[in-house]
Amino acid sequence: MEKIQSLREMSKAARNDIRIMWLTDELKPSHQAINNFIHRHLKVNIEEIFYDLNKLLIEKENINTSRLYIDGTKIESNANKYTFVWRGSIEKFSEKLYKKITVLFEKMNMEYEYENIYFPVYDIYDESHITPAIIFIEKEIEKHEIEFVYGKGKHKTSLQKFYELLVEYKEKLKEYKEHLKIMGPDRNSYSKTDKDATFMRMKDDHMHNSQLKPGYNIQIGVSDEYILHVGISSERNDYRTLIPFLEGFKTKYGYYPKYPVGDSGYGGLINYRYMKLNDMEIYTKYNMYEKDTKDKKRMKDPYLALNLKKDNDGNFIDPGGGTYKFLYRNKRGNDVYYVPSLGKNRELNEELMSYQKEAIKNLQSDLGIELRVQRSIQVEGAFGVIKDVFKVRRFRRILTENVKLEFLLVAIGYNLSKYHNKRYRIVN
Repeated sequence: MEKIQSLREMSKAARNDIRIMWLTDELKPSHQAINNFIHRHLKVNIEEIFYDLNKLLIEKENINTSRLYIDGTKIESNANKYTFVWRGSIEKFSEKLYKKITVLFEKMNMEYEYENIYFPVYDIYDESHITPAIIFIEKEIEKHEIEFVYGKGKHKTSLQKFYELLVEYKEKLKEYKEHLKIMGPDRNSYSKTDKDATFMRMKDDHMHNSQLKPGYNIQIGVSDEYILHVGISSERNDYRTLIPFLEGFKTKYGYYPKYPVGDSGYGGLINYRYMKLNDMEIYTKYNMYEKDTKDKKRMKDPYLALNLKKDNDGNFIDPGGGTYKFLYRNKRGNDVYYVPSLGKNRELNEELMSYQKEAIKNLQSDLGIELRVQRSIQVEGAFGVIKDVFKVRRFRRILTENVKLEFLLVAIGYNLSKYHNKRYRIVN
């Protein structure tokens, strides 16, 4: 509540601020004592405290939880910005390494052809392909009593060269495999000093060159100005965070919000379908919403997907005459039609079109306008306070569980401060 993030400043406040001295019963804990308490006790209970407090606030403040305003922001990790690992680089290095292993195996096959020894050659290798070759070379070294030599002017035997290259390549394979394992299937980068942090573009770019920094995508859900739910993600965009976020809300409160309201970063087929399956109303924009509702030329375009009509047989009517001819459904799940008047093929997704029409209708209703206004005020206002008043622009801890602890403490402070200010306004 007092916007104190540093443990040393907390310790100092416990010695000098009479209100905090009263709260601590004048114990005057050191910064190390506070840190020990956080990691031994608070870390495992912080989520329970946050949601128990929220349930109390919902009851006391009569918070309307059917409306949940959702938004995300990127906050920098406490990691070195130059310790990056990129998926593209690892894949490129791996391909080069596979070629080197192939060349080495071909040399070894020529060397031992007279003994009918053959090492299989593949396009892709892993450690299991290298290990038998290392074992064979080790036996050959022992058999011929080869002593390794090092330094300038020393001549290495072919066995020593084979052995050193095999060991080097095996270690590299292990290293690249570990990098890809840390990144997982969905990330393209991570930081060596905070393996959960992904490199993202931040709004507050002090170098003004779109520099990527290691960070976390922080999602919050706000109702009646209180932060009711928090999500910490390594995803760079908001689209993939929505379903885990709403599932987390359901787990903590036992129900879904009736009106989850997000900006265009959350709108799309998978998220809309998920909302409908769980009886939530679509009041979330999609990425072309502004153009579809404000661009007059686009709105009058007879070829615009949302303007297409069907005949009595269920075929799309071609504005230039005739009907669209269905060809096939592609891998993305879209139907491909031939448009006679244009002389080319076109992709359409009727399910997505129906959701987009519903989103436009809902968002342009009186309730939709109110929800859009409140979303920009409440959730963006909450992030503004957290960043500018609480000064949370870079985390002090690393790894997701510690970042979540830190942000939940901030969210608790924000909610308590909001509750205190509301009571103060009512009293006075």
